[in-house]
Amino acid sequence: MSKAHDMGGRLDSRRIDITSSDVKFKADWEKEVFAITLALGFSSLWNLDRSRYARESLEPKDYLQFGYFEKWLAGLINLLGENGIIKDGTESEDNFKKSSFRVLEAKNVKKLLHMGGPTKRDSTTEKKFNLGETVSVRTKNSNTRVERGHTRLPEYVKGMAGKVIAYHGSHVFPDANAHFLGESPEALYSVEFKSQDLWDKCEHVEDTVVVDLWESYLEKFK
Repeated sequence: MSKAHDMGGRLDSRRIDITSSDVKFKADWEKEVFAITLALGFSSLWNLDRSRYARESLEPKDYLQFGYFEKWLAGLINLLGENGIIKDGTESEDNFKKSSFRVLEAKNVKKLLHMGGPTKRDSTTEKKFNLGETVSVRTKNSNTRVERGHTRLPEYVKGMAGKVIAYHGSHVFPDANAHFLGESPEALYSVEFKSQDLWDKCEHVEDTVVVDLWESYLEKFK
């Protein structure tokens, strides 16, 4: 069973507002949460995949009612607690001082944002699938290494057949990296699915959906 965050294709999902807007933050506190998350993400106490796992592991009722940056804040609080920086909702000054982490200085913020967080890695492993090849997505969509662990495999494509339309090289494998099991780089593909194959009631049958999927999510089409 998928977690509350895996909402793609659910019939009970709320309609997404796709109205374009230049407003990035709806309130000043959202800017502060963004800045704090960025600064602490630079600390090396956790990685990007771990931070995603922290947000998606919120209680379902909280995840569904929280706004975007409320999820960020709740996930950040959980990460700080996990690392002993806060205890019982309050800052643990001794543990904060003892923690060994990198400090993001204001003068480096612009450069860091420009760099992003590249996940592509060198690999000598030969890829299993070729462009244009039809592949199947494995039926088990949960993390195969950690029970109820982080995964980037959405439930709505499990067991479905699609066509490989792009190969992106080897990238950090989130299912392992989120749980500090190493980066375990894997081949990453873009796979195209027909919308009418994914959903019984498809409004536009000519539409397709493209999902980036790691190699271990995929199987040879039979």
